[in-house]
Amino acid sequence: MNFVEALEQHRDEIAGACVACGKCFVACPMTTAIGIDSAEPAAVLHGMVDILRGGEGTAEAVRWGGACTSSGLCADTCEYGIDPRMLVRLANYARIQRQNGPAVKANAMKSFRSMAKTVRVVSRLQLPKHEIERLQPEVGARVCAAKPDVVFYTGCNIHKTPHILVLCLDVLEHIGVTYQVIGGTSACCGINQFRAGDGETSGRAGLSTLSQIQAIEAKTNVSWCPSCQSQFDEIIIPNYEKITEDHSFSLQPFYEFLEQKLDLLRPLFRKTVNKKVALNERPGLPGVTRAVKNILAVIPGIELIELDVPRVGLMSNYLTVTPRFKDDLREKEFRAAADAGVTTLATVFHACHRELCHFEKSVSFEIVNVMEIIGESMGLYAEDIYKRIKMMDGVERMINECRDLIAEHNLDPDEARDILLADQLAARPLQGEFMERS
Repeated sequence: MNFVEALEQHRDEIAGACVACGKCFVACPMTTAIGIDSAEPAAVLHGMVDILRGGEGTAEAVRWGGACTSSGLCADTCEYGIDPRMLVRLANYARIQRQNGPAVKANAMKSFRSMAKTVRVVSRLQLPKHEIERLQPEVGARVCAAKPDVVFYTGCNIHKTPHILVLCLDVLEHIGVTYQVIGGTSACCGINQFRAGDGETSGRAGLSTLSQIQAIEAKTNVSWCPSCQSQFDEIIIPNYEKITEDHSFSLQPFYEFLEQKLDLLRPLFRKTVNKKVALNERPGLPGVTRAVKNILAVIPGIELIELDVPRVGLMSNYLTVTPRFKDDLREKEFRAAADAGVTTLATVFHACHRELCHFEKSVSFEIVNVMEIIGESMGLYAEDIYKRIKMMDGVERMINECRDLIAEHNLDPDEARDILLADQLAARPLQGEFMERS
């Protein structure tokens, strides 16, 4: 059995097990946002099953599947052993394959190359070569002479916000954990290819990365990126197990790993951090949210504030499918944070940080990543260069700021300008009025 065959078998199993009760549809936070909340839940699920089996489904089923933001709030609703999020992902995969046919491979390659180019350029606009090499070693490079405690699988897009990754590695070193980094575009999880309907290339990429991680034989395999974590948990690992009958491979989210090391972390939290912190929460990986709160709870001086706002999506960029809904959620969160008098809105993941950090100049609180708070209490610091650049007025000022690194990495200034311009314009301005930071 190859990867595509395993994937199709999985799809058939879910289609056969779903009784179309519709409970997962009722639990979904996106139905109102896309205007199908009045649809009959059972009918929508019958449509999803039809899509899984290669049919056209229904308009509501297609619309619902396309709006999935991987919130995971449906996870506990099924009484028949189905992961509803997996059902939706496989239905989208089947629909895109049916819709695009032979074009899926070209579309997948285009998507991956676009992502890879952006990661490469944005990371190199921030760091010199020797720091890039620390965060993204070449494939096959051995960092540890012996088997490390941890393989730290970074994924790709965290390299756009490298200060987060620097702090992760510094924390591991300070608690005495040896590690080897695997990540960047040479260690792809296959999610871009899967979203484009190219199961073959997605499987080849994900299984190659799985093999790279296995070869290091670390005690624990730790991941940073929630997209990579979900791709491995829901797509790569289950089908790897079908192919090989090997059930020994797993990935653990980084924050959950740190939570298990609290006894080592606690004495290192020497500096009091007097901040009222609200989390930019995402519900897709609930264990991560729990872990982050437990870690922050032992940092002296931190007061954690719970905001009464909706929690939606795996990361902020997952909400791009509904731009107005995304903007409204962000502004509700900003308003609630301002009303609560927080000093700090802390992002958990890198994509959320990229999309929110530059709004710091328009609100009454700072916007930092959780790793910056952890680092501050431990006496560790890495400059958020991404935020500093993104908060600049005008792309030419950004290019001028990065001119030395553009030369060092032999980047094309026009290509860098285009990427910065696209990134700068991707964020919508605030609609409401918020206090300027003092």
